[in-house]
Amino acid sequence: MKIVIAPDSYKGTLDQYEVARVMQDALEKSGHTGIVKPMSDGGDGLLKSFSNEGYAQITVNITGPEGDTVEAVYYFKDGTAVIETAEACGLHLITDSHPGDRTTFGVGEMIMHAMDQGAAHIILGLGGSATNDGGYGMFMALGGRATGADGLPSGIFNRDIPKISSFDTESLRTLDRITLTIASDVNNPLLGQSGAVSVFGPQKGIAPEEVEMFETMLQHLSQKMKEPFPESDPDAPGSGAAGGLGWMLMTLGAEMKPGGDLVAEKIQLETAIMEADAVITGDGRSDSQTLHGKVPAVVAKLARKHRKPCYLISGQLTADLGDYFTGTHALAETADDIQKVMEDTPFHLEKKINEIFST
Repeated sequence: MKIVIAPDSYKGTLDQYEVARVMQDALEKSGHTGIVKPMSDGGDGLLKSFSNEGYAQITVNITGPEGDTVEAVYYFKDGTAVIETAEACGLHLITDSHPGDRTTFGVGEMIMHAMDQGAAHIILGLGGSATNDGGYGMFMALGGRATGADGLPSGIFNRDIPKISSFDTESLRTLDRITLTIASDVNNPLLGQSGAVSVFGPQKGIAPEEVEMFETMLQHLSQKMKEPFPESDPDAPGSGAAGGLGWMLMTLGAEMKPGGDLVAEKIQLETAIMEADAVITGDGRSDSQTLHGKVPAVVAKLARKHRKPCYLISGQLTADLGDYFTGTHALAETADDIQKVMEDTPFHLEKKINEIFST
């Protein structure tokens, strides 16, 4: 059989491309042909979904989340750039900095670089960020200016936001000559109990007693941004993504789309499914939220559209999803199996593929 392999990552063990390759190798040993189409919903690992699609890898030196220089990569092909914000401000780049001492400046630098390379369309994934600056640093990198009440220029870090008295957009590199699409599955607003700081701040190091302070910073930023951008909407779904980076991007003209649907379109997943006999998808843990825009749901919808059997193979399975897939399978059958599976995921994954697809 010709089988499309379109998983998300198994977090903590294998990224989506590694998962797909293990599945492909196991299928080919059983006499099948595997078509590798690693997927992402716009979170961690977006670039991995494009690693098998003929994109050139561009390496740049940019400003990291703590203000030092870091090396980052993005992908480019036929006027389209694919950027993962974690390359510029990801949690993996953090040493011992306080959340207030971080910036998204490097994200703006990557956007500028891609534009200078001739990008007409930029796809931006927002997963894995360590920042909570509402995209302020990115705004500054794009040529925006902020001035304090003392008339002096403001810095680029989260801690500088409360000092802002006014913005100057005269030198701002606008996005109206390109299409910038945000790939994200986050619907949270910028502010409030379901906003960027309250929901995502703690995982980025914001202590409980600091939540109100950081919330106040974003409130101040959104109020000041209303002066140059009256249509700016902190309540727009997705504004809270990546510590408010989603809000700033949309303020500057970006469009947000469900990440899974966008990635599927760009890697021509539907065409591959049409030409295949079956489909495999999966992720680290499939549960009741899987059907709400997660990768397996996106893949299953396309498979059902073209009447192709679709198999779910995930690290864990904690909900009955049998109505949506031809077969549902977990590498860890019980809670006691989880650690064992994580210690050697390729072995258990190959074993499961053999159980299902051996001829």
